[in-house]
Order: sequence, then structure tokens, then C-alpha cells
Amino acid sequence: MRVELLRTLAALVAEIDRGLEHGVLSSEDIHDLHRDMRRVASGLAVWGRLVPAGQQEATEEVVRRLRRLARLVGRVRDRDVTTELFTPSGRRDPRSRELAPWHEFLGRLRDDTHTGRELLRAFLRTERQAGLFDRARSVLETTPRPDAAQGLHRILGEERRLRQGRVRKAHRKARRRPTSERLHRLRIRIRQWRHLASLELAARATAAQPTPSWQRLQDRLGQLHDLDVALATVPEELTDLSPPQRLKTTRRQLRESVRTSLERIAERPERVTARARARGRR
Repeated sequence: MRVELLRTLAALVAEIDRGLEHGVLSSEDIHDLHRDMRRVASGLAVWGRLVPAGQQEATEEVVRRLRRLARLVGRVRDRDVTTELFTPSGRRDPRSRELAPWHEFLGRLRDDTHTGRELLRAFLRTERQAGLFDRARSVLETTPRPDAAQGLHRILGEERRLRQGRVRKAHRKARRRPTSERLHRLRIRIRQWRHLASLELAARATAAQPTPSWQRLQDRLGQLHDLDVALATVPEELTDLSPPQRLKTTRRQLRESVRTSLERIAERPERVTARARARGRR
């Protein structure tokens, strides 16, 4: 597990250094940063339970800072997706003269996206110079407690049961009343479970991988969340224009698809596929 986390951390630092050196963070860069930062923070939270007591507080501080930075990356990523959703083809609407306020809104959105990127680069540079990622590597290179080898599988098992329980709870709530907040919470819980399953596989423990139906549901919940975020940025006086109305139609159709999946998906998220079970035994 430690080797896998160190590899992910090294990739994360390389992505940050490239962005700082070239002064450009593409949408793909932002996506990769967001993913890898969450994975490292999630893995460090588990690893922190294996280090000596004197190192645990330092580990928790690194995790807090990584998660705070990941939230900032996530906000920039949301702006990217929103801009893309509202300008999918890059062409102006044939009725552009009627939509001058809309194009003014898009201009402000692009300006905000650019400003967010600049702020993110400043935060990344600050944390890089402050040694956040060096501290994360130092934590991972810390010699674990003598009982860590036996404790790791126990901790992973406890975490698995905890996260699966959270998925079940979020699933029940979302089925009962599928609000945007509850659906987004379910997506987060599935993602956290998948992160833990990846750590289990890296530790060669028995990994209860989410079934493909859960993974597909997470993807659709992510698309639904992107639409919710995008539509929430539209000023009230522009909501009746055709671009947001098209997104509303797409969101309504996707929401119905998600509701169907919530009813069909297995009630017990601990079910695993035969392939996932085989991977866990390797």
C-alpha cells in the first residue's frame, strides 16, 4: 500500500511542478490533480493509523491541508465543466443578438475561471514551497509500528465496513427522497469506498470492489452534479434562455435514469464480482 501511495504522490508532485513551471493548468491537469490529491489524502488517513503515536498528529495535519487544497482544485474543476457545458460546440447561437446578456454571462464565467486558476496556482506554489508534499512523503516513509503488519488488514476491514455502511445509508436516503444534496452525498460515499478498495488491492488484502452497477451509478451521479452546479451559476434573469433550458432537459432525463438505477441496484453494496474477488486473492 505504501508503495502505491508513494507512486501516486510522486505523480501528483510532477503534475504540480509541470503546471507551475509552464504557467498553464489544462482541464485535464485539473482533473488529474483533483483525483490524485483525494487518493493521497484518503490513503494517508489510513496510513496514519499505522504510524507511531508521536507521528499521528503530524499526519492528520497533512491530511487536512491536502483535503483543503483538493476542495480548491475541485472548485476550479467545477468552473471548467460549467464553461464547457454552456459552450459545447464553441459556436455562437444563431440568435446571438437576442442573447447578448447570455454571452456577457459567459464572458464573466470565463474570467472567473481564469482568476480561479491563477489563485489555484498561487496556493499550489505556496504549499509546494512550504513543504506539504515533502511532509506527506516523509509520513509515508516513516517506519510503522511493530504491529502494523497485522494491524493493516484489520484497519482496512474496519474501514471497509464503515464505508460500505455509509454507502448503504446514503443509498436508502437517496431512494427515499432523491434530492440533489442526497444524490451528491451518495456519489461521495461510493467514491470513498472505491478509494478504500484500491488501497486494499495495493495491500494485497481481500478487496470488496464495488460492482459495475455502483461504478456506473457514481459516473451518472457525477454528471448530474455537474449539471446542478452549472445551472446554479446562471443568474435568475437568464434561466429562461435556451442554453440553460437545454441543460435542464438533460438534467431531468438523467435524474430519471438515476432514479431507475437506485431502484435496480443491489441493496447490499458489499457484493463483489467474481473478477474483483479473484483480484483480492492475488
